[in-house]
Amino acid sequence: MQQEAEIKSKDTRRGTSQFVCFKLSNEEYAIDIVSLQEVIRVPRITPVPQMPLFALGVLNIRGNVVATFDLRRLFHLPEKEFDANTKVLVVNVNYALISFVVDEIRDNVKLEASQIDPTPTVKMKINRYCIQGLGALDGRMIAILDLPKVHGVIKDEIAKITLNSATTATL
Repeated sequence: MQQEAEIKSKDTRRGTSQFVCFKLSNEEYAIDIVSLQEVIRVPRITPVPQMPLFALGVLNIRGNVVATFDLRRLFHLPEKEFDANTKVLVVNVNYALISFVVDEIRDNVKLEASQIDPTPTVKMKINRYCIQGLGALDGRMIAILDLPKVHGVIKDEIAKITLNSATTATL
């Protein structure tokens, strides 16, 4: 099923890929549409104790417990209250369902491979490691997230908290 979705999102004849674009702060980001399960309004999120601040908790999506993360906090962007435009992206990363809170959904776009530049080596607000490339479309600059790497950063940060908690508990 994942393989079928990948075929649908990439047009190999023209070298195009489809992305879902969203805003965080005043910046525009995108993820490959293949990873997206759904977009929902912000539901009730159940907090989980002893997690990093960017880990908002879990939510129930049709019987599935899904971890929810605030990308603003993860990327050290200024905080903002949730509003009517705030959405949750539910994504499949390495066969795991997780979700991200974003400021608003912009649109879906197709980008040719020639429209995507490598991640610049300059210092960025967010971890360069999490950026797959920069897409240019109609004067817009779109940072394309590498979801497996974002997921890896999340897991590493949670592991640090868990390790620190375990060390403190044994003292």
